Amino acid sequence: MKNYTRLIAILLAVMLVSITAVACHSTAPDPTDPSNTSADTAETTLPTEPPTEAPTWPTYPESRKITAQQAFVYDCGSDEFLYISGSQSETVYLASITKLFTAHVALQYLEPTTQVTVGDELDLVSWGSSVAGLEKGNILTVEMLIEAMMLPSGNDAAYVLATAAGRAIEGDDDLSPSAAVNVFMAQMNQEARLQGMLNTHFVNPDGIHESDHYSSMGDLAILGKLALDWPAIVRSCTIARDMVTPISGRSFAWKNTNALVDPASAYYCPVCLGLKTGQTPNAGSCLLSAFDLEGRKIVIGVFGCPETEDRFPDTLQLLQMYANP
Repeated sequence: MKNYTRLIAILLAVMLVSITAVACHSTAPDPTDPSNTSADTAETTLPTEPPTEAPTWPTYPESRKITAQQAFVYDCGSDEFLYISGSQSETVYLASITKLFTAHVALQYLEPTTQVTVGDELDLVSWGSSVAGLEKGNILTVEMLIEAMMLPSGNDAAYVLATAAGRAIEGDDDLSPSAAVNVFMAQMNQEARLQGMLNTHFVNPDGIHESDHYSSMGDLAILGKLALDWPAIVRSCTIARDMVTPISGRSFAWKNTNALVDPASAYYCPVCLGLKTGQTPNAGSCLLSAFDLEGRKIVIGVFGCPETEDRFPDTLQLLQMYANP
């Protein structure tokens, strides 16, 4: 009986060890088995941000006919024309695109923060001109005057800036407006030659048509590249609309004539850097524009468009066809 009891005790002990071993095996996963992962041990995958969409702008079929009588596409980095209709030296009437060079020359003699008082130079502005609404006695900074030229295309601002710069060039604050403008125009033509714009001649600072006031497609490519070097010019060119309050008081509401920089426009192009519109009966509708394609600067000019609106789709179509954005 004693032996029988001892045998039962041994059998029970063996069974208890077996049960414990099975339990331990079932709860301890094999760390080398990739299927044995849990929320605590599995690798955590962080969510990734969705890719940023590239900016878009209107596109046009290549079958659409460019309306501009003269046009070019110029790559500032490689210094080459990707497209040009006609020759680089062909005469172009540039209308208010002139104001870009007016700003370029003025900024060599006046600081953007320099204050200028509007005076009798307003009497030199041609009747029927596009104006910014300046009045005698207004006090504005040079940068405000540049904005007045670039947004509403103010011929009044062009003469105020030319007069102030002409007096600075001559070192004579009492120089009459007409004499100061003459000094400034001489400087504009000298600067054009220095910049290699050998097929350009300026008669006035605003671009009102005169037969001896002209440029060329090659020279206007140079002008576009020069304008991009001035932050004060680029800043003004890319503003769609602005409320500007001169030092003297009354505010001005200005809207840019360039639809490419206006988010509310059907022609809005988010990579456009301006530059300047122009329009006279002789020049037709024209536009010198610049684009930043991920650091690649492109200048496009269209001239002699029959309708005001044509310059915008013409420009975008040339960008699409020749700059491969």
